[in-house]
Amino acid sequence: MNKATHPLSDRIKNIPHDPMLDFLDKVEQSDDLVDLGFGDPDFAVGKKTKEAFKTAIDADRSHYADGQGILELREAAKDFYNKKYDCRIESANDVLVTVGAAEGINLALLALANPGDGVMIVEPEYSQYSTALCLARAAKIPIDTKQTAFKLTPELIKNAYKDAISKGINPIAIVINYPNNPTGITYNRSELNALANVFRELKIWVLSDEIYAEQTYIGNHVSLYSILPEQTILITGLSKSHSMTGYRLGFVISHGQVMKAMRKIHDTLLTCVATPIQDAAAFALKNDPDAGVKTRSTYLERVTKVTNALNALGFQVKLPQGAFYVWAKIPDKFGDDADNFCLDLAERARVQIFPGSIFSDTAKNYVRISCAGSDARLDSALRRITDYLQNC
Repeated sequence: MNKATHPLSDRIKNIPHDPMLDFLDKVEQSDDLVDLGFGDPDFAVGKKTKEAFKTAIDADRSHYADGQGILELREAAKDFYNKKYDCRIESANDVLVTVGAAEGINLALLALANPGDGVMIVEPEYSQYSTALCLARAAKIPIDTKQTAFKLTPELIKNAYKDAISKGINPIAIVINYPNNPTGITYNRSELNALANVFRELKIWVLSDEIYAEQTYIGNHVSLYSILPEQTILITGLSKSHSMTGYRLGFVISHGQVMKAMRKIHDTLLTCVATPIQDAAAFALKNDPDAGVKTRSTYLERVTKVTNALNALGFQVKLPQGAFYVWAKIPDKFGDDADNFCLDLAERARVQIFPGSIFSDTAKNYVRISCAGSDARLDSALRRITDYLQNC
């Protein structure tokens, strides 16, 4: 680098590389590798939704859209989340269309946090939360749920809050994700009411990532936004419900000053989400609202099959309550080193899964297995895992 060139921003220096990608760099990628890593549904986007996308292109819907999102889509999202989860969103102006849920997470943290402000993150966590936290220059306050069967409790929140205050950190928000990636844990209305009472008491913002809401297997999904709308920023989208991961279509739902703040950042980052994609999304919400219901039973069959198979092989696994991941403690003979277990499994059995250390420092003897892929892929992986364990 030229000595006269100014060094890079400290903000960039402090952002860690995605640990999932770091792990993939260690695994030899080849055609014979069975990938059970990422949560990319194998279901196709609905045929009529694809036709709506094509129609938008043929109709020359190739121009700028409203930066907040086309009104038709925001109205459709408002109606969808009100009907499905009783969110009682008052206006389409309370909906911001984003490039996937990932943008929404970053917008919310950038809008809320000053450098050094504390944000509680429930662990095990989806790794991009911590990355977004670094971008916002906020201080991470981890809440380890391993001792409470990976479920957040009011006591854990209060203890984490008090501990942060004692260290001179001011907690201003919490990030919660349910059904949870990676654990599959979710919450009923009574549990959410108890958590909401603590959030009110502490006067903190809640970033509620509910992208897996349609993959809820125990009861019905209850949104925190329906309980605590004045403090909740709802993060969601169509990647999982409508198998539209590659469309990158998400929503942030909130109102008032925080919505205005997020809109400012959104407008700075991009002019608008691609117009034809918004048209397709509006069609999907209005004409195929139960796309997630149609795939839910298949996901449940898959996670049940994998859970039962792994338990029979010496793993310790509970059937997930939602999402499409199996969170498993590795057999005792492998100790607490799931990183080496996963690397050896990839090398010798050609099966790729993620070690628990990606999601929490205290879950190093766990693995996450994605059941979003086809049954044929899962069956092949289970046969390989069985052979691997029998030969260890």
